[in-house]
Amino acid sequence: MSSAGDAARAEAQRADGRDGGNKGTASTTENRGKRAEEYAQNAICGRPTAHTVVDGLSERYPMSRRPRGAALIFAHSEFEDKALKPRPSAAHDAEIARAAFEALDFQPEVFFDLTKDELVRKLREVSQRDHSGCDALAVVFMSHGEVKARNNMELVCAKDDRLPTKELWINFTAERCPGLAGKPKLYFIQACRGPEVDKGVSMTRPAFGIPVQTDSIQEDYVIPLHADQLDMWASYPGFPAFTSERKGIQGSVFIHFLAENLKNCASTSPRLSSILLKVTREVAVLYESEIDSQNPYHKNKQVPYIHSTLLREIYF
Repeated sequence: MSSAGDAARAEAQRADGRDGGNKGTASTTENRGKRAEEYAQNAICGRPTAHTVVDGLSERYPMSRRPRGAALIFAHSEFEDKALKPRPSAAHDAEIARAAFEALDFQPEVFFDLTKDELVRKLREVSQRDHSGCDALAVVFMSHGEVKARNNMELVCAKDDRLPTKELWINFTAERCPGLAGKPKLYFIQACRGPEVDKGVSMTRPAFGIPVQTDSIQEDYVIPLHADQLDMWASYPGFPAFTSERKGIQGSVFIHFLAENLKNCASTSPRLSSILLKVTREVAVLYESEIDSQNPYHKNKQVPYIHSTLLREIYF
């Protein structure tokens, strides 16, 4: 086998590319907009740098600092748009969320009925703080939500206007907030995600058991801009999130089970993934809406939804 042939094959295999594309990674910002292009241009001289004490392949995030970090709690109860109903449970939900994150040694900051500009400014201000002495960030956002039919964009509601949900975390990505790069950012969103109906499926146990078949590295490393983020929604995409005043719940169903489990598990150092799995299970199994029997949302179910780019486990 000739060295010339080896060299030709190596040259042909050298560049990575987009799945389905015919060019190398230099073209991966196309169709992503001006912001991505600007970032790519700035990165030509070298990617942004952030400091970490974590090995690239470590299985756990460090969570030993006290306080662990800020827990921003945004609760909206009144809206200028009269088509949006007031949310009388907002104060109760904010208080149980505050108590839960305080029990987990976060430093809660609670904000009520911020306008869109006030909300965006607060998020930007927090992103510009010195986060070198903390281990994580938590954000709890409670309001109405909706989906724009034209482009399927999810929106949440501030006091005076809607804003894209991504505005809640866009200021905390690794290149915009280096102090939180490599640290977990946790977002919990109590808001409807659409009008779909979920009547559930009745599950029964057979009389006889029937089996069910179902087909430390001390070196520099690079993380993606959107790594280390967990978003947990109150409901599945396209479906509403409910409130209740039954069975010990006095507000948002999702926030009730989330706060209860976070607070109860604060002293046992559990994995966050196990806590959130329990929250999802309890909302899905224990809750069913009780409304006027003629209402299509009567006897509806709800299941929380998680999107995660976390690289490691979180133990409290």
